[in-house]
Amino acid sequence: MLAVAAGLACAPAPPPGAAPPRRPVVLSTEYDDQRAGEEARLEVAAALGLVRDPKLQELVDAIGRRFIGHLPARAFVYDFRVVDQWPPNAFALPGGTIYVSRGLLVLSNSEDEIANVLAHEITHAAARHAAARQAVAGGVNPFAMAFTNPAYLAAYSRDQEREADRGGQRLAAAAGYDPAGMNTFLASLGNVEKLLAGGSRMPGYFDTHPPTSERAAGAATRAQHMGWTRQPGVTRDRNDYLRRLAGLVVGEDPAEGIFEKGRFLHPDFDFALRIPDGWRFVNSPAAVGAVSQGGRARVMLELAGEGEDPAVFADEFVTQRAAELQAQIEGRRALTLNGLPAVEIRGSAPGPAGVVAGRITWIAYRGRVYRLGNLAQGVDAERALARGDVFTRSFRPLAPEDRAGIRVRRLRLATAHAGESLADFSRRTGNDWDAQRTAIANGLFASARLAEGQLLKIAVLEEYAASEAPESGGR
Repeated sequence: MLAVAAGLACAPAPPPGAAPPRRPVVLSTEYDDQRAGEEARLEVAAALGLVRDPKLQELVDAIGRRFIGHLPARAFVYDFRVVDQWPPNAFALPGGTIYVSRGLLVLSNSEDEIANVLAHEITHAAARHAAARQAVAGGVNPFAMAFTNPAYLAAYSRDQEREADRGGQRLAAAAGYDPAGMNTFLASLGNVEKLLAGGSRMPGYFDTHPPTSERAAGAATRAQHMGWTRQPGVTRDRNDYLRRLAGLVVGEDPAEGIFEKGRFLHPDFDFALRIPDGWRFVNSPAAVGAVSQGGRARVMLELAGEGEDPAVFADEFVTQRAAELQAQIEGRRALTLNGLPAVEIRGSAPGPAGVVAGRITWIAYRGRVYRLGNLAQGVDAERALARGDVFTRSFRPLAPEDRAGIRVRRLRLATAHAGESLADFSRRTGNDWDAQRTAIANGLFASARLAEGQLLKIAVLEEYAASEAPESGGR
């Protein structure tokens, strides 16, 4: 669920329950890096979510820790995590927390490749590139902004990216990895870029980096002249590495809810919502909602907490948050929405661009209380609030027929027959990717003829089985 506030053109008061803005940390020393990184980790988890797969986390962590003994001493502790983001992406926070995205892992084909990516990001952290970038920007903390923009997460200078490519390959080689893993991964990344060129896509790893083809060529040249000695890896070989990735979600994850024909369906929390017609929906682990066409109205749903009585949470807002927001409470009522107990508060609060009118509703359902906000400003605020009521009033349990229609794509593995084309292989194995996407995912040409027993990644469309409801802010 992507936080709604990130998409607003106007700047109304913070969402109900949101923490007050924190003061930017000036990254003067590596101790400042550590403190800023600790704060930023919470933002990353809330905005993007983490993949909660202990075995996958153990794999990435084990590969990352092989580099620690080859790094300059720093005050911070390196930490490696998998962020639940589908576009291929990797980024480093000040203080040594390194993230790779779920989509980047799906694209990788060997331990050497992911090791080079981690080494690249470690170089950013070790060289304190965030601090250097902050200095150039005049002291503005680059990590004070929301972490909902993948392009921003990767936005070091191009010279810093080239430095991280060079340093990452040297670091990988020192730890016993093939530095050519950098150029083979960059080649796959470049093929994804070409596939998406000209179409609508989320910004990702490509947007603020030097051209991928340039980086791949430079990495290939360096690898040819770089001495290294192979050391035993975390995985035995490519096939063992791929088996560790099997089961990853390909594309959007239904565990965080899906948008379908103007509705939001959440199979794990077992509820459905309707989005106002023509509004742009947004989704992050922390909240789900929509923004009006003009950007002057928004609706959002957040988990308020565990409980059965919505009045408890409404009372807390009135006695604590309302004063912080300088909100004027204009009315309160208890009601029943689709058979569920609810409490609604109406009022207004000052915002940077004018007064924000709002209706906040707390609804109790299955041991949890949800907070649904309906906020608008401007001369048409009342009309926008009326449209936003569609969102609030539509909250209801998920219908069995809706749940039955939810599918998920997962990464699976299949072995090829001798001489098969990718198209024939895909038809036989039920692969949901076309030949071009299959080739990119496996580091092959689309015209490749396959070898007997060759293990390949495929995407399989499966019925989604709801798990236990995920923790807020992660998967």
